Amino acid sequence: MQIQSCVVASRPYPEPRADDLSQTSASANSRILIVNEDMRSADSLKCTLQGLGYTATFTAYSARRALATVAEFAPAMVILDLELPDMTGYQLARRFRSHLQRFVRQVPLLAIAEPLVSIDRERTLAAGFIGCLAKPVAQSELCSMLRRLRGPFM
Repeated sequence: MQIQSCVVASRPYPEPRADDLSQTSASANSRILIVNEDMRSADSLKCTLQGLGYTATFTAYSARRALATVAEFAPAMVILDLELPDMTGYQLARRFRSHLQRFVRQVPLLAIAEPLVSIDRERTLAAGFIGCLAKPVAQSELCSMLRRLRGPFM
């Protein structure tokens, strides 16, 4: 898959070993909502997740679609692009955090952004994101973040 990525999170995470990648599939029943307007990027991310054993994914290509889907799909995690056509990822995160459904308000949010976009770590964390990965998302970085979440959320 793709190689370049950087993690912006509250603390650094070790690079996973090759044998760790298969262990992430223990969370195969977890539902992940991907919100990204770029179909190729979203499909690539979905394939990466499937390679890690996450088969229950749904892709929303706009913030409006994500809002219409999130309660019914009931994701264990949302991977959210910060640059969407109908609102920013920060605005959508605020909408999730004020949602009527409690589980939607509490769902972990992982931001993804173009490497050229200046990622404001404090703003991202203040908006309720658990971290941010740069596009193209590297399988090892994604695996590390998913492994971090597996305990309390997945």
